[in-house]
Amino acid sequence: MKKLIGLAFALVLAGCSESAPETTAAAPAQPSPFQEGVHFQVVNPEGKVDQPTVTEFFSFYCGGCYNMESRFLPTIVPALAEGVKFEQKHVNFARTEEDYQTYQAVIQGFAAVQQMGVEKQIKEPMFALMGGKHHNHVEGDKHGEGIHSLADVRAIFVEHGVDGDAFDQAASTPEVQSQVELWAKEQRQYQIGSIPAFVVNNKYLVNINSVETLGELVELMNYLATR
Repeated sequence: MKKLIGLAFALVLAGCSESAPETTAAAPAQPSPFQEGVHFQVVNPEGKVDQPTVTEFFSFYCGGCYNMESRFLPTIVPALAEGVKFEQKHVNFARTEEDYQTYQAVIQGFAAVQQMGVEKQIKEPMFALMGGKHHNHVEGDKHGEGIHSLADVRAIFVEHGVDGDAFDQAASTPEVQSQVELWAKEQRQYQIGSIPAFVVNNKYLVNINSVETLGELVELMNYLATR
């Protein structure tokens, strides 16, 4: 993530959002510049997807995740190859039982608004509330002051325009509960030890520190999506 900070204009130079020029003859095959163990690692050899997918694992508590959300994803996501889906999953890195319960409420709430298709409107306030926006955490800092239950999350979401009844219905569905359980399982299975982290096709964990520009990051994601 450190290499990406300050490189917001690198994508302009790399031109990664531009499509490849059309040619009348096939270009000679070029060896891939990306290597397993250097640029990515296989974390789930049996990983399968219905369509190529880039998944970001993140947290509203994470300052680097807020930088990614606000500064870099608006460039990265549109530059993904045609047919590649982008999705987000919230992790739980809590170290205390109290923080664990807070995270679980936030995660269930986020899964619910994802199902409703209104997650964009709660991201900014949640990053601010959980501390990721200002990244002002200190030792012993509480994760999400005032959030103790799903009802607390609901109140925050409703305050920012989410329909309360629709949220209640979505949050109580087996699909949302399954999502919450799946995210926790994948966090362990994919060895998500730091965030933001990107997993492609439920199989490849991207080594963000192996690239120096947004253009390279997108190129790596697209390479893995079609691998």
